[in-house]
This record gives sequence, C-alpha cells and structure tokens, in this order.
Amino acid sequence: MMLNTAAAHSISQEYSASPPSHFKRPPTEAALRAYKWAIILVLLAPLLVKLPLILGLLLADPRILYSGLAADVVAPRGLSTLDPNIAFTSDALGHRAALDLLSGHIPWWNPYEGVGGPMAGEMQSAALFPLNLLLALPNGQLYMHLSLQLLSGLFTVLLMRRLGTSALAASAAGLLFEFNGTFAWLANAVVNPIPFLPMVLLGVEEVRHRVLTGLRGGWAWIGIGLALSLYSGFPEVAYLNGLLIGAWTLARLPLAAKRPAVAYLLRVGLGAAGGLALAAPILIAFLGYLPDAFVGGHEGNGFRDAHVEAQHLVNLTIPYLFGRLAELPGTEGGMFWGGVGGYVPFGGMALAIAGCFGRTLRGLRWTLAAWSAVALAAIYGTPVLTQLVTSIPAVGTAAFFRYLPPSVEFAMAVLAGFACQDLIAAGLATPHRRLSPALLMGLVLASTVTALGMFIAVRYYPQLPRPSIWFPVSLGLVALAATLIFLLNVARLSSEQRALAASGIVAVEAVLMFAFPMAVTPRKGTLVEGGVQFLQSNLHLQRFYTLGPIAPNYGAYYGIASINHNDLPLPRAWVRYVPEHLDSNIIDILFTGNQRAVANGPSAADELRRNLEEYQRVGVRYLVMSAGENPFRRLPREFAVERPNNQAISLSDGGKAVLRWSHPDIDQPVAAVSIMIGTYNNKSDGLLAATICADDICADTTRDLTKAGDNQFLTLDLAQPLPPPKEHLTISLRKVGGGTPVALWAWPSQPDSRMSLAVDGFSGPAHEVKIAVDLSDRAEKPKQVYADRVMTIFELPNPAPYFAAEGCELQPQSREWVVADCAAAASLTRQELFLPGWSAQVGADQQEVRPDGPIFQKIDLPAGRSEVRFRYRPPYMPAGYALFLVGIALALWALRSGAQADRKQA
Repeated sequence: MMLNTAAAHSISQEYSASPPSHFKRPPTEAALRAYKWAIILVLLAPLLVKLPLILGLLLADPRILYSGLAADVVAPRGLSTLDPNIAFTSDALGHRAALDLLSGHIPWWNPYEGVGGPMAGEMQSAALFPLNLLLALPNGQLYMHLSLQLLSGLFTVLLMRRLGTSALAASAAGLLFEFNGTFAWLANAVVNPIPFLPMVLLGVEEVRHRVLTGLRGGWAWIGIGLALSLYSGFPEVAYLNGLLIGAWTLARLPLAAKRPAVAYLLRVGLGAAGGLALAAPILIAFLGYLPDAFVGGHEGNGFRDAHVEAQHLVNLTIPYLFGRLAELPGTEGGMFWGGVGGYVPFGGMALAIAGCFGRTLRGLRWTLAAWSAVALAAIYGTPVLTQLVTSIPAVGTAAFFRYLPPSVEFAMAVLAGFACQDLIAAGLATPHRRLSPALLMGLVLASTVTALGMFIAVRYYPQLPRPSIWFPVSLGLVALAATLIFLLNVARLSSEQRALAASGIVAVEAVLMFAFPMAVTPRKGTLVEGGVQFLQSNLHLQRFYTLGPIAPNYGAYYGIASINHNDLPLPRAWVRYVPEHLDSNIIDILFTGNQRAVANGPSAADELRRNLEEYQRVGVRYLVMSAGENPFRRLPREFAVERPNNQAISLSDGGKAVLRWSHPDIDQPVAAVSIMIGTYNNKSDGLLAATICADDICADTTRDLTKAGDNQFLTLDLAQPLPPPKEHLTISLRKVGGGTPVALWAWPSQPDSRMSLAVDGFSGPAHEVKIAVDLSDRAEKPKQVYADRVMTIFELPNPAPYFAAEGCELQPQSREWVVADCAAAASLTRQELFLPGWSAQVGADQQEVRPDGPIFQKIDLPAGRSEVRFRYRPPYMPAGYALFLVGIALALWALRSGAQADRKQA
C-alpha cells in the first residue's frame, strides 16, 4: 500500500476541490500508477488469504461436511460458516442449475427435490446468475466466492477513484469491504449480491460526473449492477442494498441548479429501469411463483419485531470474544448465530467514525453515517428506530437483522477510506500538525460502543462458563488496535505515513478476523459415492427418500430424484401434502429425515413404517439410511429417545461382553440383531463373533470389523430367524484378532431398565448397550440392495410408476417425454408437481396440463400412438424475454453514448 508522494498530493487536491471542476483535470501519471497498484492489491489479497483452500491444504468442498457422503473427515471443532445453506441450496441446487445451463437448458424447473418445483423462481439456487456457472467445476464454490470478493474490492476501489480519493484511501476501503464480516461468517446466497452494491453506486457517480461535465450516458453500471444483484439469488439483500443506493443517490443530488438535478435523476432512473428490464426473466419467475409458494416466516411482517439481542452487541466489534462460530455462553446462542449477519471490527469502526468528520462530501458522509447508525440500531432492537426501519415496505417481511450488515459494512468501509484521505489532506494542508481530532473521536466512540457491549454482556453473563483462550486473545487484539491507532496519531509521521499506518492496521485486522473461521475448515475427508452411483444406475424416473446420507438437496446435485427438501420458498401444495400423507412430525421447510417438529414425537422411521404405502404412492423406490441403519428394526423403549452420557466400552482381542434384554415383548421371529459400536475412526479390525439366543435357542454369526461403520449400528444377520423370545434375548460377543479394539456404545442404566451388560474388565456402574432387532414381520419386506460405510439402501416393493395411463402401453424416454400407444382415449397421469406454467404437446397439438389430485398432473391422450412432451416455463415469460432485450438495448445505448461523448471530449 505504498503511495507516491506526488501522486498523493495531486489526488488529494482533486479530492478536496469542489465538484465538478476537479473531475476536469486529468489525473497524473503517478496517480494512475498508484491506482493500478491499489487494484492489484485488492485482487491479490483474497487469493493469498485463501491460498490453503486453493492448494487443497484445506478442503473447500461443502459436501465433506454437509452431504452425508464423507468418511474419514478430520476437522477441528467449530464451524467455518454459519449457514449450512452454503451446501443445501447454494452448492446442491446451484450445481444442478449450472449443469442445466451448460447442457443448453434454462433451469426453470427442478425435478429432483420433493416432487418437483421451480428452480430459478426459488431464487436461492441463483440459477441464472452468471458466476453460478463456476459451480459446475470441482471446488467451484470456492472460485465463485473468490470472484465475489474480488469484484467487491475492485468496484469499491473504482468507486473511490470516481469520488476523487487517493489510491491509498481507495485500497483501504476496498480491502475492508472485500474482507467484510458477512463474507467471513456466511457463504450461502446471502453473499451473492454484495459486489453489486459498489457497482451500482459507481454507475450513480458516473452519471453525476457526466451530468456535471456535460457528457452523455453513464448509467450502464447501474443497470448491469442492479440486474446482477437480482439474478444473484437473494432478493432480501438486493432490496436492502437498494435502499442504501436510494439514500446515496439523494445525498449526491446536484442542488446548484434544477436542470442538472433533473438530468441526474432521469439518468439514474433510466439505469434502474434498464436493470429491472434486464432482470425481468428472474423477477417474473420469482414473483410468479410466490402465489403458489410457502414462504415460512416471510408471510406478512413476520420479522417486524425480531432483532439481535443487545447482549450480543459486543460481538459486533469483538467477533470472537467467546470463541469460534456457534460458541456462546447461555442457552440462546443458537438464536444469535442463526440471526447475526456480520460484524465490523474495532479498528475499522474507529476509522469509519473518523471518516464522518471530513470537510468534503459532507452530505454523503453523514448519509453513510446515518445509514450505519440506524441500521445497527434496528439490528439490535432499539425502540422506535427498529419500528421506523421495519415500517419501510417489505423490510418487515425479511430477516433484516441478518441481511442489513453488508450495507453497513460497505458504508463503514467507504467512511474508513475517507478517513485515510482526510489524514493525507490534513497533513498536506498543515505539514506540522500531529493530532487528528477526527481519528481520536473515532477511537473514543468505537471504544464506547465496545465498552457498552462489554457492560451489557457482563450483566447478562455474570459468570462466564469456562471462557476460552479467545476471550483474552480477542480483548488483547482490540487493545492492540486501539493502542496502535492512538500512537500513530501522536507519532511524528508524515501525512502519507499516518494514512498508510491507519489503513494497514484496519486492513490487517479485517484479514485476521476474516481468516479465523478458515482455521476449522476440514483438513481431510473422502467422499464415498458408491451409493450415489447405484441410484444413478437404478433409480430411473422414480424417487428415493433419505433418513441420513445424500442430504437434501444433494439429489439435485447428482441428478437423482429425492422427495426430501430443505429449502425456502417451497411449493405450498407439497408443504401441505407431506404432513398429511407422509410424516406428521416434520418442520415445514425441513423434510430431511432427521429434524423433528416435536423432539419426543414420532421418529422419521416411525412415520415411514406407518405410511409406507403413501411413500410408494409418490414414487419412492429406494430408502437411503446411514450405514448399518434399518428403519424396519424394533428399538427397545429404553432407547426410544436420545440419551446423554454415553460411554465407549472397549473390547480388545479376546474381550467378551454379554447383553441381556429381559421380557423383550417381541412377538415375531428375530431375523437379525444390530448393536451400536465405535470403530475409532474406522480403524477397528478383526472379527466380532456373536451368539444370539432367544430363550434357549441360539445361533452363531460373525462380522468383519474392517467393514463396519464408526458410531453406527453393526448388523448381526442370522442364517435362519430365531423364534420370538418370551423371557430374554441374549447376545454374547467376542472380539477375535486384530490390533485395534472395537467399542460398544453404552448408556447408564435407567431405574426400570430391562437391559443389562457384563463386560470383561469393566467394573463401572450399570450400563446398557443400544441394540435393535430386525423382525420377519412383512410378507413383502423392503430388502437391502446396497451397503457401504456411509449408507445402506433398501428397495420398496411397489412404487407407483412415474407415468400411468389405463389401457395404454407407455415407453418413457425422459421425465418430459413419453411415447404412448392407447387402444382408446385415456388420461395420462404424471408424478410431477402441478403448477401454472406446465404445458404438454401431444403429437402436433398443444394441450392443457391439469391437476391430478392435490399435487400431480394429468392430460388427455387420444387413441393410437402419440408422442407427449411436457414443458415448464413460468407464466408471462415471453414478456420477460422481451423486457430483457429492452434492458440490453438500454445498456448498449448507455455504453455507446458514453463512448461517443468520451471521444468528443478527447
């Protein structure tokens, strides 16, 4: 961040001159060279910080942690990002959308989630976002996030240059914004619109400059930035950023004369209109989907009274005071981490506050300061101000407390850049001046905010439970930043040195805060995709249901249809259908196979067994379970709910254990018994020999421990079922061979327990081992068809066909294409969700697609042979395509007008 003195002096004069005259003087060659280095700096910094991820020293693939397909994962304790939708929506759905686009198909529809639903209209997939194409690459999400950071820094630097600051001030602002708290803590679609805030504002400033200098054009960046912000997949952030853009636009309104002001507003409006036109396809897809969508808490003003609790204010400036992400004293930590959207480090806040007091661009400075203050007040629930903010249309329907921080971080980054410029300008004006009152004021006010946060936190947490090492470390870093900022203010430094030191302190602080979550990124992990390949080969047009691996929505990632979902918005008809027909105990947006609405209510396996015919009716052919799991087992009532305080009891070579279950209430033959074991990260070897006795009738079996899964059920199959035990079921175990022991997971016995455990060498209190019994109770029992160390797959006997037509011979070619040969006119039913926008071509005729029951589709078929092709396109999309062309024309007009004006001026 070195700066040539002549360049600093030249640009400082431009910065302090009154517009528009300073824009007329061409920048010096030294100033341009300094800006080139500023751009190189903001482009290199993210690449260097994320180099361990780029080189593969840390694993960036979210499937390692979230897909349920990884084995041998080695990762420190903690989270590297707060929102797992980095995987379930951004990665899984975004990857599918990228593949669709690259194959020549517009991803309007996703057949792989639930029973189908809109892909682009769902928004979080960012299906039509240009950068989303990177997700088709290995580690594509890493490169997409890097691109977002680079664009954020680049356009912030270009914006600061248009405002007339020095390269040093611009690079400080660019670094602070590209390493902001939202990028550090979130990585789902929330971050996608961030770079387009400075891009649109660059367009606003370009329009202002051209109006004041009599040049034409200038609105192209407004339209392009606005459109990309909307395509990027998170309309809440785009909208809230748009409010700041509106405030900035008004703050920069040329008030000296009416004509320039009107021209300025008209051109900004033209850019906004062009952006909306360019974004018309995605807006039509999204808004057209909403009437048929379930949007959860976004109904009405569902978030109007929500906010981040005041006791967490301290984490605004000291992000890791209590440790890693998701670590926090008290029981409400989950609520905080689920609602927070970023932070502003102490040094960055101090410099930003100092930037409020400069003599130039005062209207803009105080607009940014007011935006930051009011937004933060609303985020932390300040009375009156929160109600004022949520009274703005649509703000109360969004989780504004989580999605406002990017705009606050941007405003403070720009103000910090102004503060650096002020230090340079003050030194040039009065070379012997040593103190900066603005910087001292920033230091005092940032310290006040931090002290207030500490005061509230200490009152709320009178006894911090075992504070981690990060408590003193975080306080020490804040004290160091405050000390350095104070010392540089009183030290004998030149203006450029003081500005360089200030920007260096806050930039290093921002990079450290950003890089901290990377420390818990997985170091090692292997994707076990054999089960996925089995489904890709055998599922065809039917669906699977997972109670573990291949997490929602990774069916879409791999192109295999899963009825599970973890998404928002969702088709309302499907959200209603699931609890009524499949699982009554789900959380509406989380049909995942494990999350439960009522913790002690029916389990997913209970509901599966109860509604097995309903699952087959929606086309479920395969059930995917964690390795060793079986949904058709009977679990003793002692383990009907999860229990704490489990203990691993080790069996080495020759070790023995006897498990006894008295009065088991089993009224059907026993086909197998499963035991919860640990294999020490899949290192156990040798055999586990078992003798299983139903009363006095016994059978022997063995299992190879090298093929067992860690912390999973190990199934002991019997060659012939044992009769139903009346008095007791006894399992005698013996470890045979191998150098690494196996662990039996045991829990303290309950007072009324019917289970007992005896282990050689174990003299602790009474414990019981978690077991499950497979019963031969179903004539058409689902059979196991695949198993590996991460999953087990069962096949259901009678799944409904995807296409059906009575009296017709059907030859499905794909989900959208079927050949029918009918003896007489018939109705063709299709197991895909019905929504407005579906059409069918039967031979040469276009036909209406009608609903079949609550969720599926049907059409009429004529007698004889016909080819049927289905197509989904959001309603009114032809108008969207036309408006898109209008948007392109407006952007080209702006670019052409600007180029012609520039040539004439030259």
